[in-house]
Amino acid sequence: MGFFVDFRCQNCRYEERDIGVGRGKSEFPFLALFRCDNCKTIGSTWINEHQLPLCAHCYHDAVVILPDDTTRVNCPKCGEPALITRKEGAWQ
Repeated sequence: MGFFVDFRCQNCRYEERDIGVGRGKSEFPFLALFRCDNCKTIGSTWINEHQLPLCAHCYHDAVVILPDDTTRVNCPKCGEPALITRKEGAWQ
């Protein structure tokens, strides 16, 4: 079962909403939270067995996979501390 998160930087106002994270009924693929150092975004990407994860925005492999329970991360745009908040609800 998966869930949704929102990312928001108070400093530069960059935000991403309704980012899907988690696992469905199978072990693979699953959605993982990431920060892309190439295009400087936050999002989620499909993790497949034996494949490199790619940025969902620019398709580059310069992604840092973040733990599902991440609540604080430096903003990829401005570098200041920002928040990731879990939303109510789930997906299967």
